[in-house]
Amino acid sequence: MAKVMKSEVNLSQCTCLQCPSYNECARGKKEKLYCAAEIGRSTCEYKMNGCICGSCAVHTASHLTNGYYCLKGSAEEIG
Repeated sequence: MAKVMKSEVNLSQCTCLQCPSYNECARGKKEKLYCAAEIGRSTCEYKMNGCICGSCAVHTASHLTNGYYCLKGSAEEIG
């Protein structure tokens, strides 16, 4: 089971802000790095407008296989 840590390096590499599903609610709350164990699922409602998790450096470096962490929860939660 993969576990992503909330760190300055991971936060700086996170691509959530460019995701087509990222919305004004999340932008206002400055949410990102949903794959991290300390963050997980968004507190905002999301529509599935596309997912770019697979192109994220954190996703690749952590050997993650899922996407839509904003909706489903952290990598640790969803396996």
